[in-house]
Amino acid sequence: MTTNGPNDASALGPKPLLRGWSHVVAAIGAVLFTGAVAVRCAGDPPRLISMLVYGLSMIALYAGSAAYHIGTWSTSRLRVLRALDHSNIFLLIAGTTTPIAVNVLTGWERPLVLGLIWTLAGTGLALTVLIDRLSRRVRVGLYVGTGLANLVAAPTLFVTLPPTPVFLLGLGGALYTLGAVIYARRWPNPLPRILGHHEIFHLLVIAAGAAFATAIWFWVVPYARR
Repeated sequence: MTTNGPNDASALGPKPLLRGWSHVVAAIGAVLFTGAVAVRCAGDPPRLISMLVYGLSMIALYAGSAAYHIGTWSTSRLRVLRALDHSNIFLLIAGTTTPIAVNVLTGWERPLVLGLIWTLAGTGLALTVLIDRLSRRVRVGLYVGTGLANLVAAPTLFVTLPPTPVFLLGLGGALYTLGAVIYARRWPNPLPRILGHHEIFHLLVIAAGAAFATAIWFWVVPYARR
């Protein structure tokens, strides 16, 4: 649904032609992935719940981003969608951590990592919602800081998982971080009218998400939880 008028978001200037469309494709992929992983985990409620948290956080991020970036919205609706778009990043960070922590970590590490990541993500989400137009650099710092908190579990993952999923998890984290830097610096901006810095950021988010999804599908889903 769009609203045209003097407060229309189009007054902010033309969007690059590809703005948001990559996340339409990613949202469809996230829906398919979530459905497939739900079928695989149907007989294991803890695993199923953790995977649904992950899958739904992916769907929320990609679908919310697509709606925010593609639609033409009134100022008030744009503000709401922007807050959701920025908040969903925190949900995805915590959502991605959840199945790994629930199914791979054991003992005190499981509640520690879950509590730490969800507390940081909840704090970032609250700040994003409560402070209108929170500084881009502050948000990026919160995103990266929340993601880096997962390093608490790195030593255990190194000795628990095979090298390939560990590499994929590290690659995903590196791609997310690179995307955050590009988002903060708004550079490079090769084709501003077609594919600019924000589109590169979106593509890196998708690539990072694909790395995590691959590791989770092939190694975390079948992992023998203890």
